[in-house]
Amino acid sequence: MEYLGIIISIAIVLASADTLTEGASKIARKLNMSEMLIGLTIVAMGTSLPELCVSITSAVSGVADMAVGNVIGSNIFNIFMIVGLCAMVNPMSVAPTTVKRDLPFMFFASLALIAILFDSRVSRLEGTLLLLAFIAFMAYTIIHARKEEQTTSTQQEQNADAEKKTSKMAKIFKNPILQIVCGIGGLILGSNVFVAEATTVAHSLGISEAVIGIVILGFGTSLPELATSLVAATKGKTSIALGNVIGSCVFNILMIVGVTAAILPLDTREITLLDLVMLFAGAVLLWLFSFTKKTMERWEGCVLFIIFVAYLTFLLV
Repeated sequence: MEYLGIIISIAIVLASADTLTEGASKIARKLNMSEMLIGLTIVAMGTSLPELCVSITSAVSGVADMAVGNVIGSNIFNIFMIVGLCAMVNPMSVAPTTVKRDLPFMFFASLALIAILFDSRVSRLEGTLLLLAFIAFMAYTIIHARKEEQTTSTQQEQNADAEKKTSKMAKIFKNPILQIVCGIGGLILGSNVFVAEATTVAHSLGISEAVIGIVILGFGTSLPELATSLVAATKGKTSIALGNVIGSCVFNILMIVGVTAAILPLDTREITLLDLVMLFAGAVLLWLFSFTKKTMERWEGCVLFIIFVAYLTFLLV
């Protein structure tokens, strides 16, 4: 039954990711917002909700290592596994603003988390500072992105004509707000089922708590990002795919760790140096690969994917 639950949860996540991507793309066109901005904000925060729920629940339950391990594992999975797979499926174009603004911010957010975790503790003050940095990042991103966005009137007219030809019932089910809400809801449901069933299987196979925290929870709560980014990449919407990963990584570090530590100070003694090195290396490689030719090539995606497989193999062994 646990294996059946895992299969069903993955199906729910994939279907929800497709719905969320379609709804986000529609909003991007209607509000004259770039797909990168939608990926950095609505999609990134929506797909990071499972991490937020898991981390807060873990912290309140007294399992702080699992709360932070979930964030670190999720970010490692986002950068190496998701970006790697998406780049192999479809080379990802990178906007100049992403290289100059979004990726550097993600890099310094990762660096800040590593510095904070060196004393194996995240205080309320440090959590509050992370949270304030997240608010500043979102405000800065939205203000500057709106200045750079341009959509031709021809595209707007085509969208309007297409909507007029759609029946009322179809409009209800294809409403972008409804699609995003249903997509996020399905992602959260599917991810929670996956984590619960996968954890049960892991316990039955004798896998340790540390591996469950970083691998099982990190993978399970990152399923929304994986599904959403892969669907976006296959549809050629690589900006949403990359923006989703960058936004999710920033959201995980600043918002999730910030909120969780503000609620309850975190002791993180089981987070290893290898985990922190992987987090740092991921931020550096993502920035470096995006900087060269402003494109994430297939071979660069392969490099990220191979590194992730090696890291995962080491943890399991």
